[in-house]
Amino acid sequence: MSAEAPTADAPDPRRPANPITSGQVEVVISTSISVIGLIFAAQALPPLLNQMPLMATPGGLTAIVAVFGSLVLAGLAAIFRQWTRSVFGLVSGVYLLTLAIWPLIVPAIEQGDAPWIFYLANVASACAVSAARWPIALGYVAVTPVVLALVRITPSGGDVGVLDAVLDGIYAFLIGLVLLVIILSLRRAAREVDRAQGFALESYTTAVRHNATESERVRVDALVHDNVLVTLLSAARANTPETKALAVKMARGAIMHLEDAQTTFPLIGADVAVDELIGRLRLAAADQHELVAVSIHVDSSTEIPGAVAEALVEAATQAMVNSGNHASGGGRLTDVTRSLVVTTSGSGIEIRVEDDGVGFDIERVPLERLGVRRSIVERMSQVGGVAEIESRPGAGTRVTLRWPALTPDDSQDLTEIVSLRAGEYSL
Repeated sequence: MSAEAPTADAPDPRRPANPITSGQVEVVISTSISVIGLIFAAQALPPLLNQMPLMATPGGLTAIVAVFGSLVLAGLAAIFRQWTRSVFGLVSGVYLLTLAIWPLIVPAIEQGDAPWIFYLANVASACAVSAARWPIALGYVAVTPVVLALVRITPSGGDVGVLDAVLDGIYAFLIGLVLLVIILSLRRAAREVDRAQGFALESYTTAVRHNATESERVRVDALVHDNVLVTLLSAARANTPETKALAVKMARGAIMHLEDAQTTFPLIGADVAVDELIGRLRLAAADQHELVAVSIHVDSSTEIPGAVAEALVEAATQAMVNSGNHASGGGRLTDVTRSLVVTTSGSGIEIRVEDDGVGFDIERVPLERLGVRRSIVERMSQVGGVAEIESRPGAGTRVTLRWPALTPDDSQDLTEIVSLRAGEYSL
């Protein structure tokens, strides 16, 4: 995979469930429409109070409850950011239906007066633009002013002249059209920003991978050059007992360096013993700047592929780093309990990093935050494992790493609890 800039024909990058800019724009749109709805609803109240005697019929009262009830639901949906498009679609549908049957449910009002529902036309258009795709929204913006103009020339709509009714319809159409253009422009710009950010993150991820590969290549090249090749050259030139003894000593040193490198950076095909993996996890916990309690549950001595062991250690370390940096909520909590639990059963292993800190909303993790998505979830996925993140505000966080699938009921036997502080390591 190349880190070059994507061409016009390149596929869209993989996107998370919560794109930043589009999500923020939708919140702004829904909030703005709710505020506009509140303002125009207040504007419609005086005419409604004046026309209340005419509305004291089953049809009239039903229309009042339906229109204002849907507006209240829209406000609640915008506040809680749930089902906004569905509720806004309900508002626009209820309004258009009420407007269409208005002459059937409302008797004649004073000539020249505007019915109270007239003041909510722009709110309904805004809700339709927010809820529907642009062709449907455009149709709504075009049809509603026509229906409004037809109502205005009826006795129940004020019995105004044709010219005044047309002007009222044009006014409603222009306002709705402006809202449609603004909202479509904002959404298009937000999608472009999210698209650009997605490509940037993909390029960043590729660059990180390439950098890691290049760093490993340089490390291996240096190891081979500084130890293996020099040893081979020395052995080839050894002609005296002293030089031969020196070559043997250098060979032993080179072998030790290779063994150390394999322990620190396991080869893809090499297996790592569980004891070695646990030792590396202990050391990782000891390096944290916050207190961690380590619990080990082992019922068998097994070996794990090197790539899997590396992914488990790195993902668990990232989870501990995240807990140390964020669980206390910037100092709001001073007594946060953190634990690292390692469980093995047969050929499987489970690592759980847990705290009782401030927690967070997983759905609102920003796109640019890679600590969970890249360093934990994708890292485990790439080696055939799974990472589960459980957290909510005020309820702490639990990160569970499994390879392969392993249930908590599979663990038994030996339990060992060790407390580790930064810079300290005790068995």
